[in-house]
Amino acid sequence: MQTPVLLMTYRRPENTKRLLNILKKFKQNNIFVFNDGLKVKDHKYDHSRTRKIITDFKKKNKIKLIFSKKNLTQKNNLPFAISEVFQKFDKVIILEDDCIPNKFFFKFCNILLEKYKNDNRISQISGNNFLNFKNFKRRNNESYFFSNFTSSWGWATWRDKWKNYYDKDIKIWPKIKKENWLKDILQNKKSVDFWTKAFDRRYRVLDDDWDRPWTLINLANNRLNIFPSKNLISNIGEDSVALHTNPKKWNNLKLESLKFPLIHPNIICCDRVVDEFLTSEGFCIPKLSYRIKNKFKKLFF
Repeated sequence: MQTPVLLMTYRRPENTKRLLNILKKFKQNNIFVFNDGLKVKDHKYDHSRTRKIITDFKKKNKIKLIFSKKNLTQKNNLPFAISEVFQKFDKVIILEDDCIPNKFFFKFCNILLEKYKNDNRISQISGNNFLNFKNFKRRNNESYFFSNFTSSWGWATWRDKWKNYYDKDIKIWPKIKKENWLKDILQNKKSVDFWTKAFDRRYRVLDDDWDRPWTLINLANNRLNIFPSKNLISNIGEDSVALHTNPKKWNNLKLESLKFPLIHPNIICCDRVVDEFLTSEGFCIPKLSYRIKNKFKKLFF
């Protein structure tokens, strides 16, 4: 049976329509569409349009709707929606309404969901690649590699690897921080500083998201994420409804072709050369001079 696709939506009507048509074009016939409840009245117009696009699509196509009556917030919406899918299925592919996949993404996920379903070293499969736009040269020509970092820009996982581990309140964080485990796990001070700040904010509920708890629990259990050798997901970047910002250089990355059959790695290990590069490129706290320059840009331009 084809792996179900969970599409997360809120108030991006045009993007939702585009993604539904992409799923139809690429013959994805097991589709769940989540739409969160209205958060504030100012969102009503786009929120209503989004729901109408979804319900109109359903009239001609077989999809399952997961419509929330109230707004669950970023902290709760994905965990709620994914639990609905996992009531019937043991794996899922997830797309948010700002992530555009190409046709290779679905085949890539399906192959690796099957290959690693019983391998608890692997937590998820991602569709994006942050390396190629910088012409980063990897050590081999294998079709994918393993990383400590988790990315939610089009990804896939398994029910047991989610339900047996995920904790939205990250109750383990104080112990990890007190005993300085991130130093052992990441082996990079810039990375430790970046993620310590991120997890601190999330533990104190200063930020509202579901993905940092997922990242933390994967790090704490020494689980790896799979990244493809080619970029299979393009994030639309910051738009008027974006809740979180990305490094601008990672917005709208070019979609690339991936060759099949896949060349599978023989060594299942974090590629620390790649992770060091990703840390320097985005998963680190910017220098003070850069932050001051950015603040001035926002104030005066």
